[in-house]
Amino acid sequence: METSRVKPGFNGVGAGLDGSSRRGGGYMGGVGGPAAGGGRAAAPVDACGVALRVFVLAATLVAAVVMVVDRQTRTIEITLTDTLPPLQVPVTAKWSYSSAFVYFVVANAMVCVFSAAALAACRRRGAVVPVMVGDLLALALLFSAVGAAAEFGILGERGNSHVRWARVCNVYGAFCERAMAAVIVSLLAAFANLVMLMLAILAIHKNSSYY
Repeated sequence: METSRVKPGFNGVGAGLDGSSRRGGGYMGGVGGPAAGGGRAAAPVDACGVALRVFVLAATLVAAVVMVVDRQTRTIEITLTDTLPPLQVPVTAKWSYSSAFVYFVVANAMVCVFSAAALAACRRRGAVVPVMVGDLLALALLFSAVGAAAEFGILGERGNSHVRWARVCNVYGAFCERAMAAVIVSLLAAFANLVMLMLAILAIHKNSSYY
């Protein structure tokens, strides 16, 4: 009687997501075979994935810190009447005055913490799927935060004549420059996260004999 042949893949027979594939490579920790003594061996570390994740961690940390410490105080002259001298009023611009910048700081801080946790779990096979899901959420957070902060920065740089919003970056030039630098660093982190996720999907595709 001919033995039925089952194609290995995600059904748990042969290669699968449980790390029992005979091919090397994988996501952050890679995919390898079981330990010779019957236990589960620690997954080999993917150097490229670790390097990208370290860059994401550092970039999001720098972006959040630069935005948090960014502030500038300028003295504005306010004229009440023509007979009185203008008042010299110090006005401070800071990140907490904008909901877009607050969201930017929170999103980058969350991705930074998640990247640190993912690095700590990079050798655990059971963390592959949770880390991938977290990377998807981190990618969405970063791109949405960058978009919100960039839109607010462009509004401060150019203003909006339709609703009579004057531009403010001509007054708070240093504040706007530092804020845009933080946005650029966070955008680089977002693209690095995207590349890391694409490499992870390719690695899982190559390590599975289902296709």
